[in-house]
Amino acid sequence: MTTVINTWHRDHANFSTLLDMLEAEVRLFNEAGNPDYELMLDIMYYMTHYPDVYHHPKEDLVFAKVAAMDPRADEAVHTLLEQHVVLKQSGAQLCEALQGAVDGVMQPRDRVGQSAATYIRFFRDHMSNEENMIIPLAHRLLSEVDWDEIEAVAPAQQDPLFGSDAVGKRYEQLQRRLLAVSSA
Repeated sequence: MTTVINTWHRDHANFSTLLDMLEAEVRLFNEAGNPDYELMLDIMYYMTHYPDVYHHPKEDLVFAKVAAMDPRADEAVHTLLEQHVVLKQSGAQLCEALQGAVDGVMQPRDRVGQSAATYIRFFRDHMSNEENMIIPLAHRLLSEVDWDEIEAVAPAQQDPLFGSDAVGKRYEQLQRRLLAVSSA
């Protein structure tokens, strides 16, 4: 149980780091500067491939168990599940806009900047809700058997950026930027 929860806390801290980097680029964007669109796209590629494909589906399984065990949590669980869908959709749209920028097909500045700022704010609020409401409840309610059942059916994947000594080629540039930020 604590392994899954510790992984979530670590994932959330990693996601926050990436959102900080994305937010810095959005500030440049909003100030009519020259943001690093490739860095922004790399961040969003990760955010739409690891959290959306592996992290959130495991949470969804936990949330369903929590709601089944404590009906008072049903509304919060329903909200968080809906947020996973919105994050996936808005992340994909932002990726598409950033890919266009990288390819030289610029979207209206306000659309890209607003989409990114909204995504960042929404993702941060979502993580805060999980950390403050559902994760403590899951820790209290779920047994080792429940956690084992979740692990057995959840999609398994090592974090391709933060969880491996051999970072995938797709994430090498992003990892270099992360190392530069952490050593500054």
